[in-house]
Amino acid sequence: MANIVPFAFKVELASGTHNFASGGNTFKIALYTSNPYSTSSTVFDATNEVSSGGGSNYPSGGKELTSQTVTATTATTAIDFADTTFASATFTAAFAAIYNTSASNKLCVVLDFGGNKTATNGTFTISYPDPSTPSNAIISITS
Repeated sequence: MANIVPFAFKVELASGTHNFASGGNTFKIALYTSNPYSTSSTVFDATNEVSSGGGSNYPSGGKELTSQTVTATTATTAIDFADTTFASATFTAAFAAIYNTSASNKLCVVLDFGGNKTATNGTFTISYPDPSTPSNAIISITS
């Protein structure tokens, strides 16, 4: 499976539902053991979400993303966030979903980690690609 950009997200971008600018909407990232989403998904879904109990140090619903920025070149606009860390974590995740808590938990993108990623009483970090190369960005729009 690959990353998923829901059909509804594309329409919502054009209609102004999502504000990724600094100081704009609030976004969260949730982690999953398996993928509950498809291209027709529209909102956050807790099905298959990493367990928040048992000392996992994972908060139900995921973590708020910080330092969101929008950068642009002549042909591409890219969205970036500060890397997300879960300290003292003990869990396994294979997917993540970014969703907009300022817009009724609307789904933005689903990330496929390419397999299980595990932390055992350590730091689980999601590193976002450098947006100065927009084709590598988590979310990019190309004209």
